[in-house]
Amino acid sequence: MERTVESAFEHSLEALCDLINESFVGYVGGEVHFIPRMLSGFLVQNGISLARSLVARVDGGPAGIALLARRGSSVRVGLMGVAQAAQNLGIGRWLIGEIEREARENGDHRLELEVIEQNPRAVHLYEATGFRHMRRLIGYSGEGLGGTPEPLQPVEIADAARRITAWMPPDTPWQCSGENLVTFGPPFAAYRMGYRAADAWAIVSNPAGEAITINGLAVPPEQQRQGVATRLVGALIAAHPGKSWRVPPICPEEYGPIFTRNGMTRVPINQFQMEKSFT
Repeated sequence: MERTVESAFEHSLEALCDLINESFVGYVGGEVHFIPRMLSGFLVQNGISLARSLVARVDGGPAGIALLARRGSSVRVGLMGVAQAAQNLGIGRWLIGEIEREARENGDHRLELEVIEQNPRAVHLYEATGFRHMRRLIGYSGEGLGGTPEPLQPVEIADAARRITAWMPPDTPWQCSGENLVTFGPPFAAYRMGYRAADAWAIVSNPAGEAITINGLAVPPEQQRQGVATRLVGALIAAHPGKSWRVPPICPEEYGPIFTRNGMTRVPINQFQMEKSFT
């Protein structure tokens, strides 16, 4: 069995979609059905570099894929899968080794990823290849919520993203970090809640949609753990009555009370945030 790896940049979006879709048949988090336009949006929204991303081949045929993003000396595995016909051949473990090899060659010092906890086979793979657990990431949802009105001011997404970058911990999950959210634009929206001495910022998906996703929150460190973020979420709910609300499973578990106090409940699928550091 001959195994090789090459840049994803050498493949068309159509071919990458076919490989990804084949790799996620029966996936616990839901099957993936990418088309080129959807994949293009995914790449932009996640900061994926096709030049850095890898396609694994076995005996000349496509067998697996790893879509990679880079920030400083850290590399995030934004998506990794092995085609059905190539599973149980050790391709996943080998591909992780190739990701680390190329990262080292490019001067990177850290790999990061998220993996669904309810996918024990994938969790074991990453544990066995040296990744450590950082935290559990939870998702939330709610319908028919009331909220408590507070004055909200529409702001630029970039301004809110800068606050998230400045005020959130450096190990904030990649997808809800300010560095990632600064690339978002309309129909996404951002709001600032300011009252008394409090100051809080939020980035959400299209407010005109039937369901609104909360993508990021920011509260100054000196005002954290004082209920400010909880009130911000309540104000968002009150300002958009009749909407369904979603928080994707990228929210650190310790922030859960912000959402449960506003009537949301945990979704059944959650993730582990994992990392591997090296020199």
